[in-house]
Amino acid sequence: MSDASHAIPIIDVSDLMTDVSAAGRVGEQIRAACTSTGFFYIIGHDVSPELVADCFEANRRFHQRPVEEKLRYKQNLWHRGYQAYQSSTLKSSARFEAAKRPNQLESFFIRHEISADHPDYEKKPLQGPNQWTDDPWFNDVVARYDAATRALGLKLLPALSVAIGEAPDFFAPFFDPPATALRLIHYTPAPKDRPEDLYGIHPHTDYGFLTILAQDTVGGLQIQQPDGAWVDAPHVPGSFVMNIGDILARWTNDHFNSTPHRVVNRSHLRDRYSIGMFFDPNLDTMIETLPGFRHLQHGKYPPIRYGDYFAMRLDANYTDRVGVR
Repeated sequence: MSDASHAIPIIDVSDLMTDVSAAGRVGEQIRAACTSTGFFYIIGHDVSPELVADCFEANRRFHQRPVEEKLRYKQNLWHRGYQAYQSSTLKSSARFEAAKRPNQLESFFIRHEISADHPDYEKKPLQGPNQWTDDPWFNDVVARYDAATRALGLKLLPALSVAIGEAPDFFAPFFDPPATALRLIHYTPAPKDRPEDLYGIHPHTDYGFLTILAQDTVGGLQIQQPDGAWVDAPHVPGSFVMNIGDILARWTNDHFNSTPHRVVNRSHLRDRYSIGMFFDPNLDTMIETLPGFRHLQHGKYPPIRYGDYFAMRLDANYTDRVGVR
């Protein structure tokens, strides 16, 4: 496995947190990353280390519960709640065949809140209730972390707009409001005789726009380079690991790289925890090739409503939900 120290750039976004004029500098660095590896680290963000640490503790606290307790929050029809261990097997991916073995993980999803009096509430895919737990501390920490990383995604939009060659305010209308998913993930230790095709999570590309990932020190995240080689993406203190997903690749006619990645917990003794914020456009956004990229391969993707595309991918990969036949 190759060393990632030269493969994944580290971008300091501290000035962008308070000054949108920094979007040009940060956007140039994001463009370079997204047209090569598709992954980068950010440092200098404004999510407090104390909140990150608390959210990791909330992640551990929830997954240490007995299984019967966790199953009280089993994922509902709207993809919110507990995803049981080994209950997901990759079936729908932009670049990979269906996996033969289930992912060696369990997780808990919180998505964007939607009011019960909203006209789409429980009527459209992904537009239903979250399942908050009976632990007030957990609920408070997770809600604050969700809000902080959602706000971080919005602050990064000007730089991402510049990265695709547009004005800093270009992406804002497509994220008013954003669709988000916060996923608290637990990977079990690997068996000593791990089969080659047994993964914490199978090689895949992310479905959406941007992933903001916090990971612990155990390691195991690997990304695929353009030449096919896999490199480690180790823990960098104080950072988030960022990657773009299939929707930004689709918007740019694949000029921006939605990079395959996987997780192999190589420790036989330690559990691995990570926290992913999946920051995506409003579900009603029409995704079609942006004008600046239509000349590339003559616009290879037909227009599609983001919510329809996203629900199709999620429904294929997460069938073990309450209310699904």
